[in-house]
Amino acid sequence: MFLPGVESGLDAKLQHSIDLLQTYASIKDPFFGCFSGGKDSVVIKEVLRLAGVNVRWHYHNTTIDPPELVRFIQRQHKDVIWTTPKHGNFFRRMEAKGFPTRVNRWCCAEYKETAGPPGAQRVVGVRSAESARRAAAWSEVTLWRLRVPSYVIAPILSWSDDDVWTFIREQGLPYCELYDQGWKRIGCVGCPMSGKKGKRRDFDRWPRYEALWRRSFQRIWDRRTGTLQRDGRAWFGNAFFHGWEEMWEWWLSGDRLPATKLIPDEDEDEEDSCQLALNMLSGGGGEV
Repeated sequence: MFLPGVESGLDAKLQHSIDLLQTYASIKDPFFGCFSGGKDSVVIKEVLRLAGVNVRWHYHNTTIDPPELVRFIQRQHKDVIWTTPKHGNFFRRMEAKGFPTRVNRWCCAEYKETAGPPGAQRVVGVRSAESARRAAAWSEVTLWRLRVPSYVIAPILSWSDDDVWTFIREQGLPYCELYDQGWKRIGCVGCPMSGKKGKRRDFDRWPRYEALWRRSFQRIWDRRTGTLQRDGRAWFGNAFFHGWEEMWEWWLSGDRLPATKLIPDEDEDEEDSCQLALNMLSGGGGEV
């Protein structure tokens, strides 16, 4: 992704990133560095070091990150501060809230997007090359309106995948071993955004996590089966499935819902209509 005003060479992009950070840096208050342990986080951490700006790095523990990623952060980035999500363990929260989907990503909102003190200027490793949706939604400097307005700085927004890996090699930066084992992006184990193949690959690699996901689906079913929605209709699960196993297999597959076919195929451009359909099915609020 090429951004207007940003030269295409890696050296020029690096200098642009440094200039951007130095422009928005505060002598008094450090940046709140959002560190996930992935390749982009590794890069922005080094870019901020080269920029010589004040920053404190934070890892917001989702409780469902790959074990290899967690160990990598522990071993290679001991200066990173670990923070605990307000709602604690992901699976306990899911049993109370309902399972997340591609269009109802409450987990991102609660486990990733609320980190940091009010008003802190955040630095993130978001890149336009990751997806068309991110390219459309993000700018290098974005106003963050959660609680107290502040800025989110995306210093490598214009960097390509090749830029990232070239920088990592040139700087000799350690990175998580999963990238050498076939993972192009690393996130929560079982993330609904990873699609059918991604979820299946995750669960084949980490079967303990699959067992936790399945148990939570069963508990959601046991808790909600036979209940009614606000408008008096049957609960989402009972309206479309005969048991938790069937509901689990549907979620795992990423297919449209049976009978109605209201949920479109996985396509980021369909998210608004998909959210509307899901709200209709779940009785409002989007929780399933």
